[in-house]
Amino acid sequence: MAPAGNTDALRNAGIAVIALGVVVAGLVYGRPFLVPLAVAIFLWNVLEAMIQGFSRISIGSFRTPRWLAAMLGFLAVLIGLYLVFSILLGQVDTIAAAWPRYAARFETIVSDLTAWLGPVYSAKLKDAVAAIDLARQVPGLIASTQSVVFASLLVVAYVGFLFAERGHVAEKVAAMFPDPSQAKRTSLLLADISESVQRYIWIKTVVSVMTGLASYVVLRLIGVDFAETWALLIFVLNYIPNIGSIVAVAFPALLALVQFETLGPFLILVVTLTTIQLFIGSVLEPMLMGNSLNMSPFAIILALSFWGAIWGIVGMFLSVPILVTVLIVCAHIPSWRWVAILLSKDGRIGA
Repeated sequence: MAPAGNTDALRNAGIAVIALGVVVAGLVYGRPFLVPLAVAIFLWNVLEAMIQGFSRISIGSFRTPRWLAAMLGFLAVLIGLYLVFSILLGQVDTIAAAWPRYAARFETIVSDLTAWLGPVYSAKLKDAVAAIDLARQVPGLIASTQSVVFASLLVVAYVGFLFAERGHVAEKVAAMFPDPSQAKRTSLLLADISESVQRYIWIKTVVSVMTGLASYVVLRLIGVDFAETWALLIFVLNYIPNIGSIVAVAFPALLALVQFETLGPFLILVVTLTTIQLFIGSVLEPMLMGNSLNMSPFAIILALSFWGAIWGIVGMFLSVPILVTVLIVCAHIPSWRWVAILLSKDGRIGA
């Protein structure tokens, strides 16, 4: 007969495994509801970070009030959205005009490649190219666009309600915990989570802007078409750890391969953009982050893979903010402090 202690340990382990399975299943099947909510919380933290930044601006004895900082934050977001849509919509005609030239260059590359590969692999390559039927993808693209529009409206509504509820958080926490000391600890925990996530988002945004601007200069100097669009894509992809940098270099490099008649611009672009990504990602970003987010690189990769498998590309964007939240929460709960230590880079975490 097994000792009572072993029985309790096995029962607790079984309960933990079942609970983990239920949580993962909930994340998968609740994706249509949870993803817009998670994106809304992320955007709310972005706006809060901007508002906090504007509120720190002071001229002499004048300090920016919160209402003015909020207006400036919303104005900055609206200007950013206007620039994004202006860039994307303004280049539609240019893309349509350049498409025949790209198609002809692509056929030339395929012909050269098939001649180099030989008859057997040439037939396979031609079959693979012929199987790319864009017309068949149109219905799915339209359905995806409709779902994106609906999800975007839902996200905007969530963000609005989050801002409306912000002023009542302290009252709710006080009502949930009659013990004043426990309510204070909970409020500090929530403030710590919000501050750390906002710090990460703010630094990542600054780094992404710098990466996008530097890449734009390189793209313009080389003469790659749609430099503004590629710079915007690089800015967005820079939020995805590791993989985003690779994709951000690959897309404009493929266009350069199709656009130019020689390999020179393609090679220069790959080397230059890779250098920018390595310098900013490996040197500048760690300098700005410092020890504020002491997370294990291996844990970041695991989070990226897990949330990417659960929620797709959106999960990749949200993987690090979610990891920051988990680390801080576990650091404040004694029984889960070991999880925070495992997620940290060197075992040092806050109290």
